[in-house]
Amino acid sequence: MNSLPKLEPRPEKRRRSKRINARIPVLVHLLDRAKRPVTETTHTVVVNAHGALILLATPVDRQAIIRIENSVNGEELLCRVAHVGPTFMGKTQVAVEFIKPSAAFSEAALAAKRNDVLGATKP
Repeated sequence: MNSLPKLEPRPEKRRRSKRINARIPVLVHLLDRAKRPVTETTHTVVVNAHGALILLATPVDRQAIIRIENSVNGEELLCRVAHVGPTFMGKTQVAVEFIKPSAAFSEAALAAKRNDVLGATKP
């Protein structure tokens, strides 16, 4: 039987690290459009070693530099807003790229997901 060779995705479609669906609580520190400092409590939707998808109520521009603080392990990362997505119920999907990749951030995501699956975070 002839099997077709597995096709590699186009370079622009390849991921640098595996995506993990995980709800990690984070504090986001940024400057609003009036250049006033804002801190917003939110969470991740998806995370990997190179970035995350978060939900923000505060408007943010693409290419803005923000700081994310992981509430699980206390890690703080500088990020670049890579994409501003759709808004639903007052929260906008914001894709951020970590300035310096962080394996610890994605490891915290795996730990949070593992705890959720095992029921450790349930009351």
